[in-house]
Amino acid sequence: MIKVSEARKIILDNIDLLGKEIASLDDCLFRVLAEPISARRDVPPRDNSAMDGFALTSRATGGASDGAPVSFPIVRTIRAGDVAGSPLHESEAVRIMTGAPIPDGVDCVVPVENTYVEAENLYLTKPLKGGANIRRAGEDIKIMEEILPAGRPLRPADLGLIASQGIAQLKVYRRPEVAILATGDEVVSLGEVPHEAQIYSSNSHALSALVKECGAIPRQLGIARDDPDHLAAMIEEGLQSDVLVTTGGISMGDFDYLKDVFGKIGVEVLFWKVAQKPGKPMTFGLRRQKPVFALPGNPVSTMLSFELYVRPALRKMMGHSRLFRPTVRAVLEQDIKKKRGRRNFIRGIVERKKNGVLYARTTGEQGSGILRSMSAANGIIVLSEDEEGAKAGELVEVYLIDSEEALCSNGD
Repeated sequence: MIKVSEARKIILDNIDLLGKEIASLDDCLFRVLAEPISARRDVPPRDNSAMDGFALTSRATGGASDGAPVSFPIVRTIRAGDVAGSPLHESEAVRIMTGAPIPDGVDCVVPVENTYVEAENLYLTKPLKGGANIRRAGEDIKIMEEILPAGRPLRPADLGLIASQGIAQLKVYRRPEVAILATGDEVVSLGEVPHEAQIYSSNSHALSALVKECGAIPRQLGIARDDPDHLAAMIEEGLQSDVLVTTGGISMGDFDYLKDVFGKIGVEVLFWKVAQKPGKPMTFGLRRQKPVFALPGNPVSTMLSFELYVRPALRKMMGHSRLFRPTVRAVLEQDIKKKRGRRNFIRGIVERKKNGVLYARTTGEQGSGILRSMSAANGIIVLSEDEEGAKAGELVEVYLIDSEEALCSNGD
């Protein structure tokens, strides 16, 4: 049995980036750029007006005063999307809208609220400064400038930035297809009628959602029965995907066949048990460098093991540099007891109270089959192998599985 840190290191040391592919811009949200993006044009592409008003030459306003206003004939109107048109004489003005191009011969824009107009003549009572209210070409982005580096996970604003360059396709790292296989005669699919000793395959659907949530592609294989030949055939099918994740069948029961089947079909098991609670029978192996994760069958153990081991591996395959969810320190609101020897992962609720401090409490009973406790949790309280528990008021490490909920104030 190995420590959690050792298990993570073994997994990540054996995980490689997937290949690159071309994807349409609208399919790239949160995917990782495989090559840098450089600007194809200036943004804005030419000088334009920062507001609705009038464009003219500042030099011609030098003598303007309340007693002696300067007037300019308004020769035309330029809207956003229009071409700038012919150059202006310094004695002329144009009515101009926000975003409209600045014609040659003009060096400032006066806001409409600072002017008055009579018979299509503009009157000014104050001198203007050159450059006022003009957005210069390339002010935001200059052509050939690198605007996004390789390795960046793409956020909504990034996609808008790329679209501003007219780029419709990107080279990104491929998303892994993850085959999900439930095991056991006690498990039935949704739509079937279970007898009193059977349960629905909730793990399959939770794992599918977790795979999607971290950006990979789930592939549901169904349920392998407690028969070595059927299990082997289903595993072979799952190994056609980039990653195989199984749930159940790795304990010490008479009908837990996974270990023997892995040996027969050439899966090299790199570790079989981890010193953690819940989820001790957590298994990782490789078949021709393809990752195989065998997760425990209890619902909480399955989801926690995915969070701790599978999710970071999938993110590394997709090119992410931040592999783990954020952790925080929070004030414990109750005593927690544990035994030495295993790292404990305790489902918890984290809240930011009115004083701005984070507090954590458990979701209640912590049995590995209590699925509702996982649904109620927004964080996992972590107690190390050497600890014998923690007291109320102590600071504890919390692994956030819903950082948005955990870090918001509850309004107390």
